Amino acid sequence: MGCSQLNSQNKKREFILSYLETQLNQVNLKTIRQLIEFGKNNDYSAPEILHELLKMDQKHEAILTVTLDVDFVDGVNLFNNNADRWLTPKGSKFLQALKVQESKSIHADLGQRTQHSSDTAYDGYLTQLIACKCKMQTETDKVTLQEFTIDLRHLLTDNKKLEEGALNKFEPFMERNYRDLSTPMTPILVELARRFLFKMTYDA
Repeated sequence: MGCSQLNSQNKKREFILSYLETQLNQVNLKTIRQLIEFGKNNDYSAPEILHELLKMDQKHEAILTVTLDVDFVDGVNLFNNNADRWLTPKGSKFLQALKVQESKSIHADLGQRTQHSSDTAYDGYLTQLIACKCKMQTETDKVTLQEFTIDLRHLLTDNKKLEEGALNKFEPFMERNYRDLSTPMTPILVELARRFLFKMTYDA
């Protein structure tokens, strides 16, 4: 909870910048197209991504090395694209600050779930799950793991009925990374399945 949690705009920016940071020597329109495709997996539309890119470009906030000319109908043109990286030094610093903020937020939120023993039992597994970040192959998957952990925590601790397909958007991510995530995931999935199948009331 807490005011340290990233707001939706900064969450989106962390996603965008984390991806672009990995694309060294790929400062081109193809990378933007790939970013937009990845964005769809995280429920970010193409206009949303383009809007943020435009605000962060060299002409505006100077977080990116390029200047963008965005036409929301025909696409985007790139200027100053002789750079070998997307993020300016200011952009790299900004991204690191976002990552630290989000990481603190996740751990602080997990730490606040100590009031009920049933919650506390799952805090350990959630902490183990977020620790799998170092096994993720791409920055995109690292960001997705953070979002996945937050959603799982809400499912475990909110007193609302579980809905079928509540985690649908994470299916491709889980398919890619199940081997690495299966150990901390198994007790969490067993608990969620138990609640779903037996329609338990969620008494703490």
